[in-house]
Amino acid sequence: MTEQKNLFNSLITGDSKGILEIYEFVYPSVRKYIRNNSGNEEDAEDIFQRALLHITTKSKVKNYQPVENLEWYLYGICKNLWLKELSFRKKWATKAEVKEVSDESNAKLMALEILENDRREVYLRNFNLLSDNCKKVLSLFLKKRRQKEIAEELGYNSETVVRQRVFKCKTKLTKLIQKDSAFKKLKNL
Repeated sequence: MTEQKNLFNSLITGDSKGILEIYEFVYPSVRKYIRNNSGNEEDAEDIFQRALLHITTKSKVKNYQPVENLEWYLYGICKNLWLKELSFRKKWATKAEVKEVSDESNAKLMALEILENDRREVYLRNFNLLSDNCKKVLSLFLKKRRQKEIAEELGYNSETVVRQRVFKCKTKLTKLIQKDSAFKKLKNL
């Protein structure tokens, strides 16, 4: 139990050694689950990163208690995120098959498009506040470039360094966006 709390604290404080241990112990089972359920390596990496980000964000809430078993907790979050992602993909696939849209639906789609553009502006504005290195790392990551390629292109020693850097840059970007007053307005819509 103490080791689990140490890993949890490593994640919260951004301790590279602890985060590497989390990757070594938990990521393989998450990757296996996602690959066995219609996903690929990139999907597994993305979901795992999102889960780590979720935990660090939640840990900032007052009275948040460290979990007793970080492995199971993280695995559960990854599983739930993947199921949501699959549901989202299924909905979009279904919507793509629809050929005719009524006027009411058109109005809703236009409103959603405006909302999406506003979100994109908030994202880009805060993305531009990041360091050049973070911008490069996240840009390559979002282009679905393999971690090995990113490491080679940016001169990192290993794929692990890339994963850690992506995680730290995503965390920083998330914090910037959450502080943005425009995001707070969009969040309340």
